[in-house]
Amino acid sequence: AAACAPAGDLPDFSYRVLSLDPTPVEGATNDPVQSILLLPAADAGAPGKPPLLVVPHGGPHSCHPTAYLPSYAYLCAAGYAVLCVNYRGSTGFGQAPLECLAGRIGVVDVVDVVAATEAVRASGDVDPARVGVCGGSHG
Repeated sequence: AAACAPAGDLPDFSYRVLSLDPTPVEGATNDPVQSILLLPAADAGAPGKPPLLVVPHGGPHSCHPTAYLPSYAYLCAAGYAVLCVNYRGSTGFGQAPLECLAGRIGVVDVVDVVAATEAVRASGDVDPARVGVCGGSHG
């Protein structure tokens, strides 16, 4: 996954907005899947690559904004990388991606979250053996 926006830096973590080509799903759009990767500061947590915590948003029609969220900042300060995935069907990306989730909930969203997770695991930014997922509502 390539960064599509400038990296930002805050005292306890940095972030990148990632965009990847989606895995084809019949009847779904081929719009890029965007995610926000939060990375802890080098001195946060244990030495080595940080574990990854994947957070699909609730909804399913909602989105992760590029806004400061204290709970995610706390996780980064504790040494976790956090991946916030805006799968196809997330709000803010147009009508067609929003509508393509209807009748495909549990398919398109899951395929996109898994693909984003695998791209970050392969990036070298995180420990690929330590991955967890959390969420609420639909996430």
